[in-house]
Amino acid sequence: MDADTLFLAAGAIIFMGFISNYLFRRFKAPDVLMLMFLGIVLGPSALGLISDSIAYDIELVTPYVASAALAVIMFQAGLDLHIDEVVRSFKKSIIQTVMAFVTSMLVTTIICSLLTDWDISVCLLLGAIVGGTSGAIVIPILTGLRCSNTIKMILTLESAITDVLVIVVSTSLIVFMSQEGAHLSSGASLLVVSFMVSTMVGVVAGLLWTRVLQRLSAQPFSYMITIAAMLIVFSITNLLVDRAGGGAIAVLVFGLTLGNRGEFVRILRRREDHYALEERVKRFHDEISFMIRTFFFVYLGLVITTIHFTPWYILLGLIVFFGLLLARFASLVLADRYIGLDDRDQMGLFYMMPRGLAAAVMASVPFSYPTVFSERTAAAILGVTVMIVLLSTVMASLGAFYMELQEKRNDKKVCRMIDLVKKGKGW
Repeated sequence: MDADTLFLAAGAIIFMGFISNYLFRRFKAPDVLMLMFLGIVLGPSALGLISDSIAYDIELVTPYVASAALAVIMFQAGLDLHIDEVVRSFKKSIIQTVMAFVTSMLVTTIICSLLTDWDISVCLLLGAIVGGTSGAIVIPILTGLRCSNTIKMILTLESAITDVLVIVVSTSLIVFMSQEGAHLSSGASLLVVSFMVSTMVGVVAGLLWTRVLQRLSAQPFSYMITIAAMLIVFSITNLLVDRAGGGAIAVLVFGLTLGNRGEFVRILRRREDHYALEERVKRFHDEISFMIRTFFFVYLGLVITTIHFTPWYILLGLIVFFGLLLARFASLVLADRYIGLDDRDQMGLFYMMPRGLAAAVMASVPFSYPTVFSERTAAAILGVTVMIVLLSTVMASLGAFYMELQEKRNDKKVCRMIDLVKKGKGW
């Protein structure tokens, strides 16, 4: 691909991102699907602007692109959260997250053990890989969706926590399968340490960075240096917890701390200096986040074109996906007993179950363990996972569209009732 073709594709992607974002905000049309479809169209199986050789190179950089998108989107989510709402929703989020992940993992394991000749540990691994939702997909959809703050908070925290769960549990299972004498208890301890360290790093880095920003308030490029700090927090946290996925939690908490500095200062009983994160910084981050998420979803569509699907992958992926729907419904019923949700919130929890970044990355790991996984098994895990990522993203996008249609219908009914009441009273 020459420079002119590259610039043409980049410009078209940004324009498509703007148009799909407008359609989503105006009509709630599924913008994620539009961008993914654009990526598929640009791939070697359609227009061919991206050749097979370039598509292969794209596949190699998937972990890096995925990490960058996850870091930026999680940071923006943290900036938009309110600490008091997080505290109120944290218990509900934990209950929903644990039940959803465990039921999804168990149902997937049962399906694979019945339909394949895989060992139970391989079935558990696939269950762990597809057991969690993706913050990089859930959060952008939630941004323009009219639903309660409680459900937005639960889904945001669930996606952040399950990104870590997917990485830690999957990694622990792979290590357990590849090393004799390994214990799953080490995975549980790694999970606890990851959450504690990630949260601590995020809070401390956020409080320190607010002090730095005070001194840089009159300097140019303060936002870009904040992005640099966020990437450093993301990377250092992952290194501290042995790449267990804690970086996503850390940057979420980092953004939460920056966006709620006054509350944190009062909690710590420190003297509060006059400072708030500048609106221009938040606005500029919105622009950067828009560009990152636009290219990421187009990129995700390109990655899908690099997978060589077989009828068996498609069939097994469909069956596991329907199993995940049943698991999501079961976890919803169980969680509702403890957290209490109205019908609209239940609908939002059910639809917002897309798999994405962590699943795609972990599904490619078995190729690095040829002594544990045959090439056929590793390819099957990746193929089934990509199918589930695609299907669950389609469902989340269409579900958001359907929820907004229902909301508009309810608004019209309310308006008609008000008009009837006014006419009856002679207003």
